[in-house]
Amino acid sequence: MTNQQLGIAVLGLGRVGPAHVRVIAENPRARLVAIAEVDETKRGGVAANYPDCAALVDYRDVLARADVQAVIICLPHWLHTRAAVDAVQAGKHVLIEKPLATSVEECEQIAEVVRTSNVTFTVGHTQHFYPIVAKAKQILDDGRIGRPIMAIDSWYKPYEPEKRPAWMLDRKRGGGMLLMDGTHMIDRLLWHLGGRVEAVKAMNGNPVYPEIPADDTAMAFLQFDNGIVATLSRIAYRTGITQYGADYFGTNGQVKYRLPYGQHGEVGLWVGQNELWEPIAVAANNPLADQFDAFLDAIEQGTKPAVSVEHGLEVIRVMAAIERSAETGREIVLAGRA
Repeated sequence: MTNQQLGIAVLGLGRVGPAHVRVIAENPRARLVAIAEVDETKRGGVAANYPDCAALVDYRDVLARADVQAVIICLPHWLHTRAAVDAVQAGKHVLIEKPLATSVEECEQIAEVVRTSNVTFTVGHTQHFYPIVAKAKQILDDGRIGRPIMAIDSWYKPYEPEKRPAWMLDRKRGGGMLLMDGTHMIDRLLWHLGGRVEAVKAMNGNPVYPEIPADDTAMAFLQFDNGIVATLSRIAYRTGITQYGADYFGTNGQVKYRLPYGQHGEVGLWVGQNELWEPIAVAANNPLADQFDAFLDAIEQGTKPAVSVEHGLEVIRVMAAIERSAETGREIVLAGRA
């Protein structure tokens, strides 16, 4: 690739789409060429703020434009597969918001198309660019707490279904908190601990909001093929206190981090040794902007993306195993891993 500005389009202006629009517009290496959005009000807002950006309804019209070299897919989960396949087959580089898709089969379909293409494809597991999460990864990799033994990843938050779009409250359309938040947690554990999950025993359901046909609560025990074990603990409550982060335990200490969310709780990163917590300084950043820069780097330099399609697929394999274990009440051994 040359050093000329890349033409970028955003497909979908839901919860995170407008933030991607701003990141593109502020990046000197890129040019916001087009957006696709079916909602007239949202589409008109972008058109008013960015008059040089084409505001279209059908994403396929965006993919047909020669001045669009890359797209950021921010559509509802249940539309990811078709849009991702169409974009890759149109020769566009792709950054797709997590989750990659809603099932293993859909993710495999996307991955197969990507493998036979010449485009850069990355999954927007943005927490790889959260400074606290990235620093925790560095501490683990540097061996500061010895060999990791076990981990607990937790996220307790208000559900607030009245603030969510209807599709997000329907598992058949890609809703539910396992796809929404659980995939963040699985991603963090896979990235931080290495290896692959070989067995899962889990509970997943909707005990808090039984009237909503989507999960709000999960507890999963994950066994990795490198000997590490981890617990994923998540609930979207009616009322409670937020907790968001993880604890790692090694042969020579602990790492704890808490991320900002809600009104309560600590925020930061600590190493625990000799009965003392040492706070670790972490610089602030804009994770979406850093993720976009990494995407541009991979396109321009022809290097591997920060989060590959294979990693996105692995996250959904683990998620699907959690769902199957909850449905059957049995441990699920992932194929070919035990």
